[in-house]
Amino acid sequence: MPHFKTFQIAGKFIISMVAVVVIQGILAYRFQVVRYFDLPLLCTVYYGFTLGNPIASILMGSSLGIMQDSLSAAVLGTNGLSKTLIGFIAASAGSKFAVDQPITRIFALFLFTLADGLLVTMITQAVSPASNATYGGTLGGWLLSATFNTLLGLVLLGYHDRLNNATT
Repeated sequence: MPHFKTFQIAGKFIISMVAVVVIQGILAYRFQVVRYFDLPLLCTVYYGFTLGNPIASILMGSSLGIMQDSLSAAVLGTNGLSKTLIGFIAASAGSKFAVDQPITRIFALFLFTLADGLLVTMITQAVSPASNATYGGTLGGWLLSATFNTLLGLVLLGYHDRLNNATT
């Protein structure tokens, strides 16, 4: 029976990862403003903070990034590498800092979004200098995306806190 529980947990993670990437793809296709949100990044940071396990966060971040690359026009692997690094840093930060405090979450979500945009742009420019980056490479776009991701991330992490407090 313990193996069934492990498969059940792994299944939930896989389903949530696929759902996040598909929802991001569908909504970004239909609504222009959703292109400033990065749901796979928020999922990577969320699980990095809540699990606190760098290995699991690396696997989750790389999987989400590769799936995101496969559905976008980005060079395959740019988001994968970026989300991998951010997942590792989020899990490490989750074990060293009080990430349950709103001010810590604000700074972390904002900086992780900026770092993701910068990493994707740098990797894209290194691989293919003639192509455009995912967010267009503009500082204004990164700041807008960081603001939207921070607000949505605070709502999602607050919802997670409320759910955990209700079950305990």
